[in-house]
Amino acid sequence: MDPLLVPVRRALVALVLLAALTAGERPAPAQECIDQEAADRLSVKRKRRGRVPRVFVKAQRHELSLLGGWFVSDLFSAAWMAGGAYTYHMTEDAAIEATYLRTTNDAELARAIEDGRAQLIKDLNAPVSFASSTLLWYPLHGKLRAGGGVVYFDAHLDLGVGAVDSPTSRGAMGIGGLGFKLYWGKAVAIRFDARDYVYRQELLDAKFIVNDVSVTMGVSMFLPWRF
Repeated sequence: MDPLLVPVRRALVALVLLAALTAGERPAPAQECIDQEAADRLSVKRKRRGRVPRVFVKAQRHELSLLGGWFVSDLFSAAWMAGGAYTYHMTEDAAIEATYLRTTNDAELARAIEDGRAQLIKDLNAPVSFASSTLLWYPLHGKLRAGGGVVYFDAHLDLGVGAVDSPTSRGAMGIGGLGFKLYWGKAVAIRFDARDYVYRQELLDAKFIVNDVSVTMGVSMFLPWRF
């Protein structure tokens, strides 16, 4: 054989081997169809689950809230409650909140207990103020479909301390509770809160440790407005 043809022959053999290996790695048309069908099904499932990127950010934002609801006392009748709150969100999962709420001590029940004895409660609707500092922890973040769109929500647990000021109690209190927030747009939220207030109260010459409960609903605005 001509020595000049040897390199050419070797090159042709190498090209044939490379083509054979490439053809072996290429999936069959049937396998390609199956893979594409699986990808399409996965895409449909993701669309049904509403896989939309979260657009509401809480971290490093200030939240201003107006609150109103119902206050249930251990020793008095239930009454309205109103106030406001300022919350600073350190992260998406933790925040610290300062709250001021005002209600009244409806003393009709206590009047009935006195049964004609000395009038220990002079004001049937004495004002009661609660000032508190609370740590909020958000263990649950979620979203749901509503009206063709996606609504984000969070659930939080509350733990804090505060002070109560009323004719029958002045001093420190402990606070525990939970809440739920629905977010609208990028700066507004609707919130629901239930909290338990534990403190000492004096009534009819006796001292009690009470567990008063408040259930409130409110509207919050987050600042900066566009974040």
